[in-house]
Parts: sequence; structure tokens; C-alpha cells
Amino acid sequence: MTVQRWAAEHDIAAGMPLEALRQRVGLPTAELVSELLDGTGLEVADGLVRSPGAGLPPRVDKAVRTVEEWLAAEPFRAPEADELAELRLGARELAAAVRAGRLTRVGDGVVLGPDAFARAAAILAALPQPFTVSDARRALGTTRRVAVPLLEQLDALRITRRDADGTRTVL
Repeated sequence: MTVQRWAAEHDIAAGMPLEALRQRVGLPTAELVSELLDGTGLEVADGLVRSPGAGLPPRVDKAVRTVEEWLAAEPFRAPEADELAELRLGARELAAAVRAGRLTRVGDGVVLGPDAFARAAAILAALPQPFTVSDARRALGTTRRVAVPLLEQLDALRITRRDADGTRTVL
């Protein structure tokens, strides 16, 4: 089938774009694709056609499992760029792992486990409030490279609030 062949050629994509499938099978409108897919076991989500529960390709899955093992031991020690490169985890592979719910993107080239925000919030809530980036870095056992974008994400999610003096408070 066309969707499986496309998935094999684009192994880390989230699915075949609906419009690409429409063009490939020669249908005049995208609405007709849904009717064509009835009974095939395929699903349409976010404009993409895919098999339900489609996971990561084996090579990416293996590399992500390695990162997950590292993060299980040290939840806030994000892999360095050279470690990701050694595992052959580039931007596309990391994006696929994030889409699959296996990792969380914290910042450019900074990924943590899927529960990173909740774990960080619990640890930071135990600190005397307000706290500094340095306080957070020490409490989380991480580096500024990870702590700063993590705190920025927590601010954006309204888990923490950055005060005018640069300190933060857990809300």
C-alpha cells in the first residue's frame, strides 16, 4: 500500500501528508481520502495518514532507549551534542522521539525525559522561594545549559514566574 511504502522511505516522519496521499491516488479532494481509508486500519491525525501506534524506526528507538537509560540515572543531565551525534540522533530523530512522547524538547539541542517539567516543578517547589538559576541548577543536578531553557519553559507553562530581579518562584 502507498502509505506503508511512504513510511518506509521516510522512516522518522510522523506520517504521510494527507495532501501527498490525495495526489498520489489521484483524488480530486482531501475529503475523499478519509472515505478511501475506511476499513484500512489507517488513521488521519494533524493532516497526516499513519498506522495507529506507529513507533520509531528500530535504529532511532535503540538510540532513544540509550538516552532514556541515561536520563533514568540523571534526569536533568541532557545529552551533549557530541553524545547525540554519536547515537545518530539529529534534529529529525529527536523531533520524532518528542512526537512519540519519549523525550521532551527543552531548548535547542536540549532534550529530557517526558516527565521533566513535573519532576523539576516538584524539586523546585521544595527550595526556599524565590530561588536563583544557580539554586535551581544545584537542586536539579544539572548545568546552566539545561537549567536556563528548562526554567524558561517552566515560566512559559506558568509553573514558575520570573521576577524582575531574575529570581523565580514556583506558582
